[in-house]
Amino acid sequence: MTISTDAATRLCETVRMLRHLAIHLPDPICLSFLAQANEPPIDQASPSVRATERAVSATFARIGVKAVQYLHDGEAQLSSFEMFISKKICQALDFSYDHFDEFESVREFGRLVRHFDFSGSVPEVETVHLITRDNVALSVHASTDQNRPAIVLALPCGMPFDLCRDWFNALSERFFVVTWETRGLFGSCTSFDQLSVDTDAQVGDLINVMNHYELPNAHLMGICGGAVIALSAAAIHPERVNSLSLWHGDYNLGDNSLRTAHQQNFEWLMESAAVDRNEASDLQALFLDQATLATIPDSIAHAALYPYVNEELFYRYARLNDALNKTELQSRLEQISVPTLVVAGDADETTHIGGSQRIAESISDALLHVESNGSHLAFFESTHRSKQTAFRFLESTLESVAV
Repeated sequence: MTISTDAATRLCETVRMLRHLAIHLPDPICLSFLAQANEPPIDQASPSVRATERAVSATFARIGVKAVQYLHDGEAQLSSFEMFISKKICQALDFSYDHFDEFESVREFGRLVRHFDFSGSVPEVETVHLITRDNVALSVHASTDQNRPAIVLALPCGMPFDLCRDWFNALSERFFVVTWETRGLFGSCTSFDQLSVDTDAQVGDLINVMNHYELPNAHLMGICGGAVIALSAAAIHPERVNSLSLWHGDYNLGDNSLRTAHQQNFEWLMESAAVDRNEASDLQALFLDQATLATIPDSIAHAALYPYVNEELFYRYARLNDALNKTELQSRLEQISVPTLVVAGDADETTHIGGSQRIAESISDALLHVESNGSHLAFFESTHRSKQTAFRFLESTLESVAV
């Protein structure tokens, strides 16, 4: 058999990784097969390339993509999302398009695609679809050992679980970890305009998740925009919270000197796109430009691009984030009395270190930890140092309770 099993498996794994983007792009998805740097152009009319097209289309069909169109020498016509998907597919195939030349190779690949699990589920993570009290469907993820101390992880607003899966796995080594994906942005939601999108509604989702798993209390960990949800939960429901850790939080404290240029631009973008769907459509079109990819780290783009991939998702994302940005924080911070860790990075250009410093100053006895060379990207790449910081804080909190 001439098919490269590694290449075939990588193709399936890559399509699985890209599923959040691909299934939300308008049909047909346009792709191109790219040549590696300094290599001659691909012969798009060759039988090998045609066979590869069929294999790629069959793989995308397994996640529900109905139509894929291949543009020969048409890279410039691709949207930013299509260019990103094309690059990832070509990398999975090692920029070689002769893996599917022989009949037996095609048969073997067909068997692989039929039996491959494209859902992204793993045995160590339970995924359930929870209906909240206000009739919202949430995608909820939990680790398996409920006898361990519980952590509720508030993800960055609008980001897929995959973005923080490595952190989830690391925390699950010692804790029972539960998290959920933002209301209205994942799974079926046909009545978004009737949904509550404010911060308190998202706090309600956190409490609904805790109630589903019968957790009387838990440690809360909030990331980026999720930090606002976690700290609000600690203020509104102090009896449910054992400790609070806030990582690279995106805080609006009414002082632009405590916000990076990125935060100020993002605030304007979310407020503008939240006005109505027409405004969101005009602004979402800006993200179709391939230059967008230059500003998003390749290692997280498959997740970070998700809420920008179409007009409706972008509008919903803007409504939810605009509500977080408009949350009045100072009065809530004064209500927090649980042990609190506030983490910022001295190299973070996404969220301002000064905002985290102000947050730590406003919470009684909070501990501020500044990571050397720390940033959003470093956090999502799950550095060993950050994990140890998290574990030290959590274990010290458990020890103080046990004394």
